[in-house]
Amino acid sequence: MKINIELIKAPSTSFLEMILDNIRPRDRKKLEDIKWGAVGLVQAKLIDLYWATDASEKASNVKTALVMGSCPQHIQMLAIFGKQADVKTALDKIREVHSKLKSL
Repeated sequence: MKINIELIKAPSTSFLEMILDNIRPRDRKKLEDIKWGAVGLVQAKLIDLYWATDASEKASNVKTALVMGSCPQHIQMLAIFGKQADVKTALDKIREVHSKLKSL
């Protein structure tokens, strides 16, 4: 399983608008009151994004949402929103879990 992970520090307004345009309305609503210092992006198969969501929200004070794309059956993207340190902690946890799963 391949996972691409990126950390966007201090995202621009244009970046946030682009991401929010591709998030379901109910997920957008839960993100309204968050002060974002960073956005983590995780691109992988949908099944991997489910455990990544669970691991990141348990590891840190972040909110997650699926970013809808043009290939919903294969590769999708998860956005992780929060303060920079919290998003970094969440991404580190995803890397740790992914590393353990690869070794099985």
